[in-house]
Amino acid sequence: MHVVPRFRATAVVAAAALLMAGCATGPGLAKTNSPRRTVQAGADANTTDPSTKPSAQAGKPVDPAFAAERLRLINPCALIEKDLLQTVGTPSKYTSSSYTRCSNYMKDKGGKTLNFTLDIGYSLTSTEVKNATKQIASLKSGEQKLSATSCFIWVVTQESPAQAVRIQVGTSSDGSEACEPGRKVLEGVVRKLKGNPQKYSPPKGSPVEVDPCTIVEKAALSPVLGASPRSLEFGLHQCSWTGQSAQMQIEFKTARIPKDGKFDEKSVETDLGGGVKGYQAFKDGPFPTCELVVVRTKDQSDAGEIAEFIVAASKEKELDRCQAAQAFAKAVLPALPQA
Repeated sequence: MHVVPRFRATAVVAAAALLMAGCATGPGLAKTNSPRRTVQAGADANTTDPSTKPSAQAGKPVDPAFAAERLRLINPCALIEKDLLQTVGTPSKYTSSSYTRCSNYMKDKGGKTLNFTLDIGYSLTSTEVKNATKQIASLKSGEQKLSATSCFIWVVTQESPAQAVRIQVGTSSDGSEACEPGRKVLEGVVRKLKGNPQKYSPPKGSPVEVDPCTIVEKAALSPVLGASPRSLEFGLHQCSWTGQSAQMQIEFKTARIPKDGKFDEKSVETDLGGGVKGYQAFKDGPFPTCELVVVRTKDQSDAGEIAEFIVAASKEKELDRCQAAQAFAKAVLPALPQA
């Protein structure tokens, strides 16, 4: 039996309760076993080198098992179950901070530090795409060893835009080889992904399955960005658009829901109509930004899911960023799953 925790810091008592329950998951995202960030201004998260010749169709995964609509529902903690981690050491508690990330801070077979953090639907940079010159489980693979004790390893699951399943490995400072156990675990992760991994069973109103890039109509973007904004997806739950010295972004994520709605110390409650409240925070600077958070689900322990709308623009651009963020949210919210 293993424990997959909530998507937030979990108290010892709650962890014990989850252990009794078996495999629990993030806010209201119960298990099933069915078949089968901030504004990224100028980021090259999904760009690839022009000389790269994709072996898969644009927008299509290299294998149906890695399709975005499938990955959005897969619990990453279930991909590094104890049966897999026990092949390289002694697993500990699972922690997760997002839909697509899971960590286990464990020990190797010699009792020394061996930590894993798994990301699915990870957006590759052009450099990471170029460096995917190896193979794991018949997929293109790349490695980046930051030090003797830290290693990132990824397998390419989609080439355009470039996405991967990535694992970060950390070991103790005695010179332990960090990449070797990572390769072994990542190979097991790919095997599980191609099988029947545990999936979330989303509560009503959950946005976990929504493609953020396709849910937004151009009409919601054009007042701020003009007629031809450029879209950039980042991961499986975030999308941004740029144009005319401005940027707009939507992201779905897990969060602890503060009882006072203060997601940020600058948060101000705003009425979005239909009984829906948003919590906006304006942040000044070289690229003034308004962030608007709307709660989509919340459980009894205040763990939940949110939709975050961001509007940012260069300082010289005349724009009420928070008013634009409200209009953005009002245009998108009716298309999201309703509680």
